[in-house]
Amino acid sequence: MAIPHETELVILSVAISLIGALTAAILMSNLDRLRGGERRVRLLMAGLVLGGAIWTTHFVGLLALESPVNLEHNPELLALSALAAFSGTTAALLLVGIRPEAAATRLPLAATLLGFTLVLTNYSGLAAVAGREQRLSWFLTVIGVAISIQAAIVALWLLLRIRLRGIVLTSAGAVALGIVLSSTHYMAVASTMRLDETLAALPRAVEQTGDQSLAWTATIALYVVCSVCLCVFVLSQFRSEQK
Repeated sequence: MAIPHETELVILSVAISLIGALTAAILMSNLDRLRGGERRVRLLMAGLVLGGAIWTTHFVGLLALESPVNLEHNPELLALSALAAFSGTTAALLLVGIRPEAAATRLPLAATLLGFTLVLTNYSGLAAVAGREQRLSWFLTVIGVAISIQAAIVALWLLLRIRLRGIVLTSAGAVALGIVLSSTHYMAVASTMRLDETLAALPRAVEQTGDQSLAWTATIALYVVCSVCLCVFVLSQFRSEQK
């Protein structure tokens, strides 16, 4: 059964994924020309941005559910989903980006790591709000895991391939990357059986900021992070051109 969502927040969650993917693609550009320390900083920024986009997309996607979502039900699991998104994404990008000549051989391992990062982020976040009553369709869950790993392969391949392309191909690749990453969240939601009934049966938060306010706060925070990282990128490019 389809789970009702707020259209505005669904669109916002996809837009977040697109913004994060485009920023990460820009930060990954021209990595081959950078030395060890500069390359490492660039990869850390890309991991911060892409990991933040993955988790914020998931977080806003949860808020998009029309059923009441109690974010205070299990904050530890919600924190785990955020930690997984940031650390797993950063580790995967470092794995393929720190030594460009070894990127092809490390891609399968990095893609597997990023794929299971997406799985852990999405399903731990769902468990945080659905509690012990969460029930999964194992068929759809297996498909969701497979899609997450495929999404990771596409994500890393695009980031590695488009980094030396022009703005048109970079933008097109980032759009594809953003759509693929956001789809993993909604596949995880689809694999959870009777999620709306489960959420409705749980105790509601005594006091919780409105879903729209929380969603926009998370979005603005990610936008600030992306802006700061892009400013650092522009300054580093300017400095390298002056040498």
